[in-house]
Amino acid sequence: MRRTGEVSLVTELVRLTVVLSLTAAGYGLGTVADDALAPGTEETTRLVTSVLGALVGYLAGGILGRAVVRGVDSASQRLAQVPAVALVSAGIGAALGAFIGVALLVPVLLLPFQQVTVPIALLVLIVLAYAGYRLGADRGGELGRFVGLRGRLEVRTPSRGRGVKVVDSSALIDGRIAEVARTGFLDGTLVVPGFVLAEVERIAEHDEPHRAKLGERGLATLQTLQDEGLVAVEIDDDEVAGVAEVDAKLAALCRDRRAGLVTADVELARTAERSGIRVLNPNALADAVRSPVLPGDRVELRVVRTGREPKQGVGYLEDGTMVVVEDGAELVGTSVEVDVASIVQSRTGRMLFGAPRAGDGP
Repeated sequence: MRRTGEVSLVTELVRLTVVLSLTAAGYGLGTVADDALAPGTEETTRLVTSVLGALVGYLAGGILGRAVVRGVDSASQRLAQVPAVALVSAGIGAALGAFIGVALLVPVLLLPFQQVTVPIALLVLIVLAYAGYRLGADRGGELGRFVGLRGRLEVRTPSRGRGVKVVDSSALIDGRIAEVARTGFLDGTLVVPGFVLAEVERIAEHDEPHRAKLGERGLATLQTLQDEGLVAVEIDDDEVAGVAEVDAKLAALCRDRRAGLVTADVELARTAERSGIRVLNPNALADAVRSPVLPGDRVELRVVRTGREPKQGVGYLEDGTMVVVEDGAELVGTSVEVDVASIVQSRTGRMLFGAPRAGDGP
């Protein structure tokens, strides 16, 4: 919100420059008026025309000053303020505006009639510096991304390009995205659409405790990304026009921003890839960095339940990989060594099949 004092100061500065300019112009026109109307009264004529110029300048300067403030505000309304860098970016913007003004006005100051050119140059300099200040303050988010600032950047000038990634609710709920960012393997700008954030909030308010915990984990993940400054985070509250389904909105947003999609939803990932959208799946990343287990290797695990087929038991490695143990149904609740016989790779991850080491069976 712009302060009243700031508006008054800019308006009065503009008014002052206009008054000085028109007073000087009136003084210069006094000689012409004296020759045309009343020769021999040059001093009186100059006084009258100077006063008239000052009065007109006072009225016109106030109107022009308010118009300048409204014009700059109109240009900056589409840009959201970023308080974390507003002061720095505003200072840079004002300095840049003033520098451009000086560079443009040096030739003007060399012209004759400096009584007129100097006030006009001062007016232009004030307008450019003020415009640079306002635009710099409102575009602090872009400046923050440019210099590598992280955390929440809530701006209305959207980021685009390969470094931008749109996040869906499944990736937030999964939670591993924060750990990936913490290790430094995730960079660029993460865009969290408003409808995704609303969906996670609805899940967090669900009556079922398990669903509510998932939603709370998603909100906590987003908070961690913002508070720890792991990556730049944009909250995009703009609606996707003409699209009602969430998955379709995500795809449209990715295409519009030329961005990738971060999701743990297998079906959404398949649909997005068919549309030519680059997909980053935490499950695929986990598989890529997982310690290799090959057929013939021996692993130790605890059989926690029976499998779908008769006599099968099921256990899990430390990284969450499911292992189906043949003849392991009677080993539920015990720890055994399993010789891996085969590996099945799917979009959701890997599944290992094996049998208990000789001597560990029932």
